[in-house]
Parts: sequence; structure tokens; C-alpha cells
Amino acid sequence: MKKYFITFFCILLIHSAKAQNYDIKKLKTISTIWGETYLFHPSIIRMDRSVEWEKQLVEFLPQIKSINTDKEFIKAINSSLLSSLEDPFTCVQSTYGDEKKERNLIELNNLFDYIKITEEMLSDVGSLDYFNKAVVDRSSDKSLVIDLRIQNELAIDAHTNTFFDYLISMIISEPITLGLNVTREHFGWDEYNDWWFYEQRWKLASNDKQLKDNGKLKPFKEYSQEMMQYLPEFKFNEFVTIERPVYFVTNNSFLSYYHSLLNDLKLTRSNSFVINENSGKIFNSQFSLFKKYQFENLEFILNPGSLINESVSDFPFNSESSVINNERILKFIQSEPKVLNEIRQFPFEILPSKYSSSNKEITQEEKILGVIKTWTIVKYFYVYKDLLTTNWESSLEKYLVSAQKTKSDKEYYELIQEMMSCLNDSHVSTFHPSILDYSKIFVTPINFEWIDGKVLVTGIDSSINADINIGDELLSIDGLSISEILEKEKRKISSSNKQGLIATVINPGYFIGASGSLMKLGISDGKKQRNIELPRTTYIFQFMGFGENRDAHKIFKSNIGYLNLALITEASELETKLLSMKNTEGLVIDLRNSYPTADYGKFLQMLCSEKINARIDEVPIVSAQNSNIKQIEITEIVPDTSFSYNKPIVVLIDKTMISRPEDIAIALKALPNTIFVGEQTQGTDGEIAKIHLPGGGETSFTGQRIQFGNGDVFQGIGIIPDVVVSRTAEGVKRNEDEILTKGLEVLRKQ
Repeated sequence: MKKYFITFFCILLIHSAKAQNYDIKKLKTISTIWGETYLFHPSIIRMDRSVEWEKQLVEFLPQIKSINTDKEFIKAINSSLLSSLEDPFTCVQSTYGDEKKERNLIELNNLFDYIKITEEMLSDVGSLDYFNKAVVDRSSDKSLVIDLRIQNELAIDAHTNTFFDYLISMIISEPITLGLNVTREHFGWDEYNDWWFYEQRWKLASNDKQLKDNGKLKPFKEYSQEMMQYLPEFKFNEFVTIERPVYFVTNNSFLSYYHSLLNDLKLTRSNSFVINENSGKIFNSQFSLFKKYQFENLEFILNPGSLINESVSDFPFNSESSVINNERILKFIQSEPKVLNEIRQFPFEILPSKYSSSNKEITQEEKILGVIKTWTIVKYFYVYKDLLTTNWESSLEKYLVSAQKTKSDKEYYELIQEMMSCLNDSHVSTFHPSILDYSKIFVTPINFEWIDGKVLVTGIDSSINADINIGDELLSIDGLSISEILEKEKRKISSSNKQGLIATVINPGYFIGASGSLMKLGISDGKKQRNIELPRTTYIFQFMGFGENRDAHKIFKSNIGYLNLALITEASELETKLLSMKNTEGLVIDLRNSYPTADYGKFLQMLCSEKINARIDEVPIVSAQNSNIKQIEITEIVPDTSFSYNKPIVVLIDKTMISRPEDIAIALKALPNTIFVGEQTQGTDGEIAKIHLPGGGETSFTGQRIQFGNGDVFQGIGIIPDVVVSRTAEGVKRNEDEILTKGLEVLRKQ
């Protein structure tokens, strides 16, 4: 009996654990809806809306665990997630064809005149004759109710005036200004819009009609010439403008075509009103900016635009929920004052909200949020999708499932590392306190490097008193062989090429730990193997650059100049030193282990004797309407008019070089008098884009495509030396700089 209860309890626990996981099909649907809205809906970054979209998702997700039907799912998304946008045109609706309902009939009576406009009439300009004859009374105070509720899509051309445009022109005596749509546009990815390089921005969009006739819809008589083809018997000279109060009865289906025009009308014609029935499908018409996303049993309509008129006012449209009938129309007509939409200035300031959580550990919902957000942003803004080692579209399911299985913040952020590793981009860096504790970033003060296919000790601090020597080979670190370390770490290290992986992993800074903790090393001097333990005693930033003894600058006896950009960090100093070497027979520029941050533009001009294309940059410009636009910029270097160094130049490069030093190397590569000596670089350049994640973490990737000035590919390849030379075990033991030696040899032969 006891065994039975234990078994039953275990089964119960298993089923309980499974029950906590979200349905993956629903999560993938939510991922698209949330992600596309996050990137493109205006309300997400409008300072007057305060839509906390990330928080909204976290709070919404638990609701879908108990949902069983598509109808319930659709209702939950609309009422609990999308409702915060205050936008009736961003919604989820069923794709089933059996949801059409009969319209509530409006009966004829003596209190208002009533005209029903059908889909057929809306699609036929010639029906204007019927409408004109039906409205006999043109100027009394009796209300005219025009029923525009539809069920089907309209067969109309959005680029020309339609039946309804001309109907509006029949009730106005002065031209009305047609509104513009304002949409979001991303120049690269900048989540908080607080960096000079990437930015979110507003973009005004106009359609053909808005551009026509100075963006105005004119009174009907002014269209007499173009209307003759549709109404040849119409007596335009006898036409009288309809001045009566007009009440348009609409539904969402009709408004998906004409909500902009109705808003424009209300600005000019004071006795025009709209009574909307919150019913009907939203049609993704030519008239709108709407985007449609199709799923199995539902579709998502996204409205990425906000309407403004020429005075930059925003007209929010209020959708009513109750059905329209005679009683409701009369109640609206008789109400004083009339219910009008509030006119609000459109705020062009951009104010994205930051997500913060009070939870001690990242919740399951926050983990899902992080995966969806990362997947969406990489999908649109990672510029090297051809380098991905996975199908990014299909990878979403894998990481949504895996995220729910992680048991700690550390496991979760290691999953994010794994997710980003397939970008094959050495700019990828994932941070969270659970995977990087700043109190535990101490190193053992020795240097080691990948040399001749081995890991060799290249520097030892004087504080080390152990059986370890320069040139010794490291066979293992903390119990793992070097091959095991590389195999294990490459699953979470995103590297543009093999050089990037080696440079990232095979260095002391990768094996950090708490102060005093022991680093266990397996060592060989070529004759015998031994194991030693060395304490981590040195703060990592105090150890960077240890063991390097290269000069900052000098002139060798053979009259060859030398500039080391790892040590010359001021652009003005570099220019001064170059001037002092104007009479040398050749020049060595050392970019190894450097990360120059100054503007070296003038320095490059001083090395240039004729104008060159240094490089080509591309930044994606992404909007809801187009995600394939790029801004392309060609960087030119024009010779300095006062000084030009035209002697042979050798550039020293190696596997430590990534990003900024590669910037300079790319420009130097375009010069006709440069020779590159050393090792292939990491092939990673371009400005970094960051994604902020739940729990205070972040990840990053390259958001700008860089090419050589001649158009050749750079990412993943880097600078390949003209003369290949690497350090050797014997050179390490002799403390010889073999790359510099070879560089000088090459110059002496020029």
C-alpha cells in the first residue's frame, strides 16, 4: 500500500509539473502578436499612453493556461492584452466563415430619415444618383441617418475617389483636409532611443488621395468633370449641398476602410457624427496600413499607424459595444451635448517604457517574455542572417519549450547564451548577475595563448612560486582538457570564426573565480606531465595586458618607424608621432591586442596619397510596411593636404583583433602601399545593438553590416594576412616577437 501511494504521488507530481508548462502552439501565436505589436504599434513608445507592453505580456500569459477553445483564446487576447493599446483596429479575429450575423434592422420612422448603403452601392460610383435623389430635404434640422454597416469586403480601388468619398463631398461646402498616418520606423535597433547611432523615429505616411489636390477632399460640384463618365445624365449645375445633421452608422468592417476620412470630416463639419457598432471583421484593405498575420484558426490584424491632421492632432476612435437600433440612434441624437471624440495633440516625443520586476527570481512568464523579445528583435535587426547555423524561424519553439524547463536564473541565461550562439557573431555578449558575479572576477596571474595548435604559457607574474614555466603547455584547466573546454564552451559562445572562439576562451580572463579560489592546471614541459593548483589573486582588470613589453613607438636602426596603437591612445599623439617619422623608409603599424577608441580619421588621411573607398556600411531601416530597406554609406578617405606618408607600410595583425582595431585595418587594407603580416583577425565589426531582458540582464549582437571598400565580405572572415606568421613554442621560450620580426623583414625587402 505504501509503495502504491508513493507511485501515485510521483505520477501526480509529474502531471502537475507538466501542467505548469504553456501550450506551445498558443505561445507561438502570442509570440508573433506580441512581437509585431512591440516593434510597430505607435502606442508602445508614445509618451501619452504609458503602455507597459512587456509587463502586459507577463500578466496576461497565466490566463491562457485554462483556455481550451479558439473562441476563448481570441477573446482573451483582445480583452486582456490588446485592449491596453486603445485601438479597435489591432485585434485578433476568427478565420471561420460561419460568424456572419444579420444586421439589426433600423425601421423607418418620423423622427429621422434613414438610408441604407449596401456593399454593392459602396463599390459602384454610379449609385451616387440614387443617394442624391433619396435625400430630398437638404437643409432642415431633421437628422439624416446613413447606415454603412457591411459584412463583406468592398471591391474598390483605394487609389481613386470612391462612392463614399463622393458621398462625403456632397455634404461639405468647404474642402476638408485629409489626414496623414504616422508610423514607427527603426534605424537599426535602439530599444530606449537613447543612443546617437541607432534610433526609433516617427515617419509620416501619405497615400495617393492625400497627395492629390493639395491633400484635400473638395465639395461635390468641383468633381463635375471627372464624374461625367460615371453620371452622364447628372445635372451638376442643379446640385445642392446637403447641410442637415448626418449620423453615420458604422461597424468595424466599414471603418477598416474609411475611419480616416470620417475623422477628417468631423474636424470640419460640426454636425457630422459617427455611431459605431463594435462588430464585423477588420479587412486588410488597400485603404489602410494594416498588416494581417494568418494562423490556423485565427488572424491577427495590426494597425501600425496613428491618424493626424495637418495641425498634428490625434483622433482616437471610440468603438461602442452595443448593437445599433432605432432606440440607440434616437438616444444619441437627443443627447446634449453630443458625444464627440476628444482631440489630442499627437506627441512626437518617444518614450519607451522600461520593464522591471520585483521578483527575486525570474518567473516562468518573464522567461517566455525574454525568449520572444530576443527572437523578434534578432529576426528583424540581425544583419548577418546568412551566417546563422539554425533556422531562426523554427528555433522559436525550441527555446520557448526549453525556457520553461530551466530551474534557475543561471540556467535561463545560459539558455539565452545558447540561443544567441547560433548567430556566429563575436559581438554577441549575454550578461546577467547569475552568470557573471563581479565579486568573482579574479584570475591567476599567468598568461597563456593558442600557439601551434596548443595552449602555451606566455607570461608568469613574479608572485607565482610554483612549478610552471614560460613555454609550458596547458593540457587541462579545472579538470577539463582543452578540446573538451572548446567543445563545451562553443555551445554558448557566439564567434564569427575560429579565431574568435579561440581568442575568447583561451585566455586567463575566461577562467575567473572568487579571490583565493584555486585554478587547477594540467601541465607538460614536453618531457613530463604534472598537475598544479594556483590561487586566483588578481583582479581581472589589473591583469589585462600583462606580459606585453612592446614599445609605444620607435624608429629601428634600419630607419623603419613603429607605431603601437595598443599604447598610443590619443589621436593627436599618433598624428604627431607619424609626422616625426616622415623621413623613414617604411612604417610598421601594430594593431595587435589594441582597442583604439579615438577618432583616427586624420591619421588615416595622413597615410593616404589618393582618395579611396575605405568601407561600405549598411544599417537596416525597419517599419511595418518594409523590413528590406537599408541605409548604405560609403566611407571615403581623402588625402591630407599637408602631409602624406607614401612609403611601404606593414600592418601587424592577430587573432585578438575584433571590432575597433578591425575598423582601422579595413581602412588600411584599401591603401595600395600596405602589407598585412600576422594572423587572421576575428572578422567582427559594426555597431552593437542591445536587448534588455527580464531580471536585469541583456544580450547584444552586430546591428550594422560592414564590407570592405570594394564590396568584399568582411564578417566572419576579417583581415587575412598577406604574409601569414604566428608565434611558435620556441619563439615564446626565447621571448621573441616573431610577427614583428617578420614584419620588419618584409619591409626591408621592399
